Amino acid sequence: MSISPRDSRLVSRRALLRTGLAVTGALATAPLLSACGSGTGAGSGGDAGRGKLTLGTTKIMQFDPYLTNTDIHIHAFYTYLVDYPTDGTYEAIPAGAERWELAADHKSVTLTLREAKYHSGTAVSAADVVAGIKRAQNPDTAFTLAQPSAFIDTATAVDDRTVRVDFKAPTPEGLVMDWMFAFPLVPADKNTPEQLEHEPAGSGPFRLGEFRRNQRLTLKKNPDFHDAGKPYLDEVEYRFFTDEDALVAALESGSVDGAAYIGFRHSERLKDRFTLVRGSGRMILFFMNATIPPFDNKLLRQALARAIDRDRIIKQVNFGIGEPIYTAFMPRSPAFDPAYLDSHGFDPDAAAALLAQSGGARKAVAGVAAGTPEVEVLQIIQADLKKIGFELEIAPQEEAAYLEALFASKLQCTVAAQPNNMQSPSLIARGRQMLPGKENTTFRDKVPPAYVDAVAAAGSALTPEDQKAAYAELNRVLADESWAIGISTQPSLFALDKRVTGLATDPRNFVTLVDTKA
Repeated sequence: MSISPRDSRLVSRRALLRTGLAVTGALATAPLLSACGSGTGAGSGGDAGRGKLTLGTTKIMQFDPYLTNTDIHIHAFYTYLVDYPTDGTYEAIPAGAERWELAADHKSVTLTLREAKYHSGTAVSAADVVAGIKRAQNPDTAFTLAQPSAFIDTATAVDDRTVRVDFKAPTPEGLVMDWMFAFPLVPADKNTPEQLEHEPAGSGPFRLGEFRRNQRLTLKKNPDFHDAGKPYLDEVEYRFFTDEDALVAALESGSVDGAAYIGFRHSERLKDRFTLVRGSGRMILFFMNATIPPFDNKLLRQALARAIDRDRIIKQVNFGIGEPIYTAFMPRSPAFDPAYLDSHGFDPDAAAALLAQSGGARKAVAGVAAGTPEVEVLQIIQADLKKIGFELEIAPQEEAAYLEALFASKLQCTVAAQPNNMQSPSLIARGRQMLPGKENTTFRDKVPPAYVDAVAAAGSALTPEDQKAAYAELNRVLADESWAIGISTQPSLFALDKRVTGLATDPRNFVTLVDTKA
């Protein structure tokens, strides 16, 4: 099966990202704080709270905020309609929108934009929001904003700074706020994938200084940022490394002030000399492709779901970091139901019995991006499946080839990341393996109607009683269909020079640099 032109564009860009398969960030966390000290590292110098910070990363980037919600650098260039705190709560903080009013019937919201300027000097306007919503409604350009914006019918510019957004049906406030949190302000005349691929166009705390792909990215303080006096830093430099070992070596030599998004295996080595902080994370899931035998057999999928040893994976691969999950909800989600970890958790005997009942073939190949922790996860799953009589072959691939196969629905199964659904369980349907339509890479045009209905109900339930029932049904359907089996949360890990303070990650897994000092 060949991929569509839309997917080809997505693959070419996504292949640049070391973030793999997730679509959006993850569990909110507290600010990344450490004790102040003098320090003589790469970012020292200048008055307290000013100067330069140098961070190392293995993540290569692009500048389109519609394309990915996992890019660690991109947030600094953009202002979103609202922000969420970094303490794990979802109390909206005015950002691009200085105020908003949700209609009593939950059928519209009226936004008043903050008086602000883009980095180009042009004023932020209501027309930009209207154009952005139209892009989010276009299947060919919406990318990760498609599902969060699916409840929107129309958007109208009331005046230069006021936008009325009308919904298709009554919509829960939490879903509206999650959309506002995900929605970036971009000038209407620059809001295309082609224009944003190589140059940002935002009004965020930092402007683009210099970008040399695969080498370095510099961010310069935006003097017109809406939060007066911030950001504290005058400049942030990201240096790109080809592998984590080289990045960690640069941290230890003092070439960089911090190593962003490193593997858990480095924690023991660095913990005594650097501040190690767990940022917000994502989830990892075991996905089985229901369009390809033997995973077109639901009973077989249910059998293999019982053979996932989450505790062992967390201990051996995550070095004890992370929490077990069953379906694709984090523990902070209102839809998280810990009972499934007992009723549907690791049970080799139950798995073997279900496998015997299934009558399906007992062999499959798991695709995975080479050199990632997901390979180790699959090795543990492979060993446990062998014990119940199922042979799993692991086939690591170069990342671009892996993503192409995934998006073309050619992989039998894989372990991949899933974004944080924040406070809206219906946003479980953002990931390509979880979409409620024919673009779903694990069902294509045979997405179970019960799942489509459950996602819709979760996205429209207004009362606590209706929400409780909708979330329970969504969990039931996910457990019954058993194509997306939760394994664990996957927190991010940072190693920082001890004089660096105030670095934080938000629920999307973006690094937030507004309060950072070095």
